[in-house]
Amino acid sequence: MDKKEVRKITNYVFLKSSPQKADLAFVFGTREQEATNKAYELYQNKYVNKILISGGINRITGENEAGVMSKKLLSLGVKKEDILLENRSTNSLENVLFSREVIDRELGFRNVKKVIAVVKHYHSRRALMTLKKHFPRTAELIPVTYEVYGFTKSDWFKSRKGKEKVIGEWKKIPAYLHRGDIEEL
Repeated sequence: MDKKEVRKITNYVFLKSSPQKADLAFVFGTREQEATNKAYELYQNKYVNKILISGGINRITGENEAGVMSKKLLSLGVKKEDILLENRSTNSLENVLFSREVIDRELGFRNVKKVIAVVKHYHSRRALMTLKKHFPRTAELIPVTYEVYGFTKSDWFKSRKGKEKVIGEWKKIPAYLHRGDIEEL
């Protein structure tokens, strides 16, 4: 890959993290502790007063992602009534579809005007594209990202893991757009 291609991929895949006050933090399922830390940081700093944790059984750990993250948030001092759980999903699309049901039932979308999407830095575009496709147009979507796997937006192309993850997103997005699972931002 030349510098021009790296810049093109970087500018497309990675969204700018923009913490701001919102009605809800939506945490995409993961086994990575950084997601829980970022959600707690948003809650502690009063950007949000509700956290929706999404994620079913992780295929690597065998643990329920939402359950693990919820226990950690409770141990950090997040109030139980401020945590919403979606614990059945196995992928990003299911995270969104199943969580939509939880939001509608527990809060009502009429009460949710701004949603912070807590998501891995390299997964931010596809995550927001999934939310845009399946959430009401009335909900403003705000990316708040966290870094994992030891690479950043600036150096992903220098590591095997960075290239694997970022190029994977770069290739998945057109296929998911074609299937109609996501919508361009």
